[in-house]
Amino acid sequence: MTTQRTTKTSTATRISFILGLLFLGCSLALYYLDTLQQDKTAAIQLPYSLFSAIIMAGLFFTTMALIRMGCKQFSQLLADKSSQLEEATRSLLETQSGLEEIVEKRTFELAVVNGSLHREIAERLQAETESKKLQKQLEIILDSAGEGIFGIDINGNFTFLNKTASQLLGWRRQELIGRSHHELIHHSHEDGTKYPLAECPIYKAYKQGTVLYKSDETFWTKDGASFPVEYSSTPILENDNLGGAVVVFRDISESNRLKKQLELIVDSAGEGIFGLDVNGNVTFLNKAASIMLGWESKDLVGKSHHDLVHHTHADGTPYPPEECPIYKAYKDGTVHFKSDDIFWTKGGESFPVEYTSTPIRQHQQLTGAVVVFRDLNTFE
Repeated sequence: MTTQRTTKTSTATRISFILGLLFLGCSLALYYLDTLQQDKTAAIQLPYSLFSAIIMAGLFFTTMALIRMGCKQFSQLLADKSSQLEEATRSLLETQSGLEEIVEKRTFELAVVNGSLHREIAERLQAETESKKLQKQLEIILDSAGEGIFGIDINGNFTFLNKTASQLLGWRRQELIGRSHHELIHHSHEDGTKYPLAECPIYKAYKQGTVLYKSDETFWTKDGASFPVEYSSTPILENDNLGGAVVVFRDISESNRLKKQLELIVDSAGEGIFGLDVNGNVTFLNKAASIMLGWESKDLVGKSHHDLVHHTHADGTPYPPEECPIYKAYKDGTVHFKSDDIFWTKGGESFPVEYTSTPIRQHQQLTGAVVVFRDLNTFE
């Protein structure tokens, strides 16, 4: 653009310079002719009018030639400018087209991203809605359970508890969440002595990853009262990493009361009574059985009844377990009565007995037997 402007200026200057010289030359020529006309002694006498016309004609034609030359150069310049304008217009149109394509592409990309974002937002909202729905259903299920249920994290702090747990413990849920279960509900034994955290089965569940069950523990309520419980503590595993534990417990106060009442009734019986599991080990015995057999309950429970009280016949020959009516009761599931057998005491003495061995069933499964016996010597 600067070069074209410089060329245009140079052309105009050159034409102006030539015209100036031309007019100057014509003026000098006319002046010279006029001087010759006035000088009568001059050797050459020229016709002034003729030469003036010739000079003016030459000036005219020269001026026209210069004008034509200027017009030609201007036309060329105008053509160059038009060509440049066309080129600039074409470049502008191409640029505009490219920009429109870019804008259209970016608009499409933004529309795709926007659509994807809307879908993601919708999916997240749906997932959150479903998660809240599942959480609500889980809360309803947990609150419908008859047992107390609570969760703890790896630090032993409450993460949730159901309605039954809240009622049994006397704490509102928001009062327990985030606080230590051991310090609030499991801090002491039944006799009031401190319960070390390291000995707590619940603690071991979320620290060692083992499932633990206890049937003779104590929980404490908000007002400081205690109640007996049985519970299971199950660790929570997240990608094979311990994330806490879930504790399911129930108040066994009524069960203990009924158990105590049953023990009183059984201990009041004049006959000896003892229970056996499916392996023939003693599970309990009443006071009369303990007196007649000479065994304390704690010394006999968990041990084989046959090995300790029924191992030998009256003549001293061994009594095979498979021939024992007591054994048969918890193996074949039928009631067996024997009126002429003997039992052996802890001191190695025998006494004649009659007994009834009755199988115990739970959910149609044999789980042991109950034996009721009496010493025949007392009825002689």
